[in-house]
Amino acid sequence: LDAQGVQVPAPPVPDVYLVALGGQAEVAVSGLLHRLREQGIIAEKDYQGRKFKTQMKAADRLQARFAAIIGDDELAQGVMTLKSMADGEQTTVRLDDAVAVIQSKIKEIT
Repeated sequence: LDAQGVQVPAPPVPDVYLVALGGQAEVAVSGLLHRLREQGIIAEKDYQGRKFKTQMKAADRLQARFAAIIGDDELAQGVMTLKSMADGEQTTVRLDDAVAVIQSKIKEIT
């Protein structure tokens, strides 16, 4: 492509990067990823089962606006942590409300 002078567009910046901590959380994250994408939200997740710190570094490297963190313990409580990557502010969000809250937070910053 370079030899032909074709410009490849950069991938879009994710609105949210989903971080899973545990096997059950991984299943929940996959479902949430699908629901977010259905609503037009640019969402990504880790597909390699990496550790928390590595997943957060990936969110930062991709310049995601938010990180949604779901562990097996949070899943049992029906909540997740939504972290703003810009200022580090964290909010506990009910999983049932996750898509609506993420949509609202994205609208606030755009």
